[in-house]
Amino acid sequence: MIQLDINTKLYDLATAHPEIIDLMDGLGFHEIKMPGMLQTAGRMATIPMGAKMKHIDWDKIVYVFAEAGFEFSKPMEEEK
Repeated sequence: MIQLDINTKLYDLATAHPEIIDLMDGLGFHEIKMPGMLQTAGRMATIPMGAKMKHIDWDKIVYVFAEAGFEFSKPMEEEK
């Protein structure tokens, strides 16, 4: 399994592991494939930030990434 840090910006994750782009698109983050979005918003956003914004279940993200050989290095913290 490839370890991913949930605090790493999406741009950096996608640069290191380009297959993440298709995983994110398949989960509903369709904007990731729009020209320029990864280079702009992706430099500021993390996967948990996007999940919260798009109302995508974190457990679903963890499952899809695990099926593709990725795991997150620490769990997403619940909001208080």
